[in-house]
Amino acid sequence: MEDLIADWLKYHVSSLAAPDRYKISVVHWMDFFDGERRAGRLGATVTVADLTPPLQARFRTERAKAGAGGHTISRDLAALRGALNWAWKNQTIEHAPFIADVPAQQKAPARDRVLTLQEIAAIMNACSGRPEREHLIAFMVIELGTAGRPQAVLELTDKNVDLENNLINLNAAGKIHLRKRRPVLPIAQHVLPWVSGIVGKLIKYRVPIAERNQTLGGPTHFERDTRSVKTVWTAVCAEVGVVGATPKTLRHTMLTWLARRGVPKEQRMALAGHAAQDTTARNYEHLSPDYLVAAIREVDTFFEALSEYTSAHLRYANDTLITASLAA
Repeated sequence: MEDLIADWLKYHVSSLAAPDRYKISVVHWMDFFDGERRAGRLGATVTVADLTPPLQARFRTERAKAGAGGHTISRDLAALRGALNWAWKNQTIEHAPFIADVPAQQKAPARDRVLTLQEIAAIMNACSGRPEREHLIAFMVIELGTAGRPQAVLELTDKNVDLENNLINLNAAGKIHLRKRRPVLPIAQHVLPWVSGIVGKLIKYRVPIAERNQTLGGPTHFERDTRSVKTVWTAVCAEVGVVGATPKTLRHTMLTWLARRGVPKEQRMALAGHAAQDTTARNYEHLSPDYLVAAIREVDTFFEALSEYTSAHLRYANDTLITASLAA
């Protein structure tokens, strides 16, 4: 199994949009296999035949004891299932055993949390003027402005931005998306300053330069690409008293706003990457002058409403302008 999974990671997962999520699940499986060996239930080599229902049940139990939620365990099981199905399709194994999912009652109910304008403003205000936090503002503006999945937003670079045609492509070049489509979208007016004039990753974390290494009149921070905003998000939310929200809540908040503002369902689905369209429509829909016009208009209306509580989302209004793009 170890060799099979290694090949799956190398030849398949590496071409996907978010390979790290699968790698994390693989680590959990490798740790579990090691534990099973220590308990004398597995030999030195794990085979497909070892993936019995009792072994799968023990994995689910061990992950739950470690504090993993139902959705997280389900993702780990899906990773193993994906590796086995890939091996079967490539005729590496004769058949892929059934990998049971987590029981439905073990999964948490869907989150319906929607952030208020005041809560969003409070989070942004707590980041404004603090270089080590300002990347969260950039993330929030682009996340709200595209209603994209957080991982897609964090992966965006200047190559995804077409300023000439005012479009942003949420799909990373060369990446394969099997189910969760990442659309090409018009850039909202309030988002445009946050994606213009940037080289490399759009979301960059500012790291303080030690005082002893600073030069007179020189930068006080340098920039690094941001892979996650969970740590700063959790810290800021705790500081301002926002509970029950994750970075993904921003996506749900914007889609809820658009629904309440009467944006047609087709446009909301397209913005969210849920639209079921044929290849021709996907390739050319963004060339239409009316493409998502109602949705993007209401995105800007959202930011205008947000301006009643903060100006932090207006780039350059509160930018410290004290960073430098130095090699990390």
